[in-house]
Amino acid sequence: ALIEGHVRGRAYLFALSTALALAAGDTVFAHRLDEYLQAGRIDLQADRVTVDLDLTPGASLAESVVAAIDRDHDGVASRDELNAYVGGIVGQLELSLDGQPLEPQLTSSSFPAPEALRLGEGTIRMQISAAHRPLTFGRHQVFFSNRHLARQSVYLANALVPSSNRVSVTAQEGDVDQRSLQINYVLATAPASRPRKSAQLTSVAALAALWL
Repeated sequence: ALIEGHVRGRAYLFALSTALALAAGDTVFAHRLDEYLQAGRIDLQADRVTVDLDLTPGASLAESVVAAIDRDHDGVASRDELNAYVGGIVGQLELSLDGQPLEPQLTSSSFPAPEALRLGEGTIRMQISAAHRPLTFGRHQVFFSNRHLARQSVYLANALVPSSNRVSVTAQEGDVDQRSLQINYVLATAPASRPRKSAQLTSVAALAALWL
């Protein structure tokens, strides 16, 4: 059973980064049976950073992922088990703003049926958000890193076109394996002609499903 979560589908910010991601994707496809694809998309807002994270285990790794979720191996993924699995992933993410750590919090998630996972076709979707202090207008920098299952995974990381018209991304630079991404951006002042609007958080999805 699917637990629906909100996942943004906006295009990647830079054409060059997109081309690199697609090139990496070809490599991932060639090795998908024994690798865990983890794709992170980062949205910078005036008062928070939001990460959409998709995790797709290859068929050769899928059984170990199912076992990691269903810890008591009774064929049923309980609320506590699902919470523990996604909580463990969130705990392996790093987010910082201008060198100061942020506290990422899960805001929604969805799990595919275990059969889809075992076939290497199922994707676990998560949305993580980290609120931060009010920022002065001008230049800022966000750093993102994903340490989940580093030895078995292939990573993608990219900045999304910002949902806030106050935010303009000026550059992004990732490491070779794309586990980490540094994003430089500029925050503009709020327009004087209209009140400042705060971003809306996606409501947290209930993490419960029965795996039969």
